Amino acid sequence: MDNPRINIRYAKALFDLAVENKALDQAHADMALLARVCQQNRELQIMLKSPVIMVDKKTAIMRAIFSKDIGKLSMAFIEIIIRKRREAHLFNIALKFGDLFREHGNIRKAVVTTVSPLSEAMRKQLIEIMTKQTGSTIELMEETDPSIIGGMIVKLDGIQFDDSIRKKLFNLRNEFNVNTFVKDF
Repeated sequence: MDNPRINIRYAKALFDLAVENKALDQAHADMALLARVCQQNRELQIMLKSPVIMVDKKTAIMRAIFSKDIGKLSMAFIEIIIRKRREAHLFNIALKFGDLFREHGNIRKAVVTTVSPLSEAMRKQLIEIMTKQTGSTIELMEETDPSIIGGMIVKLDGIQFDDSIRKKLFNLRNEFNVNTFVKDF
């Protein structure tokens, strides 16, 4: 379930509470773990969205899964969300919390797609260039896609820089398809 108003309201509430309690980094790590677990376990998301499962049962399940791995503040927050019957939004609230954390810390997410994984030196150089260009800390996510043939595709803040061989071949093919021949004779 995705209701942006609910997601931002609860994420902002947790963010403000974490800042107030000087537990922002811990809350960020907790919400990242929650988002990762929800993303990897479809059954957990289905359980959270189910209106048939009672609140106390959902709370017990979430405690069993997370109580050892996350802080008391985050666990209390999750329990409040479940009590308020907003548990179907937990995954999206956790994602929105990550967005708020990155915005607060001037951190930008970038996605780089290459044919094979980047070497450590290349990764460092790419992060250094993007940091210099944006003035922000860069959180780099890497993807591999053999169909791009070579080069790389970088996505940052909704802007895509495509320097792949696939794109260059596509542009070259389009140039050759344009008939520039003019018959004057």
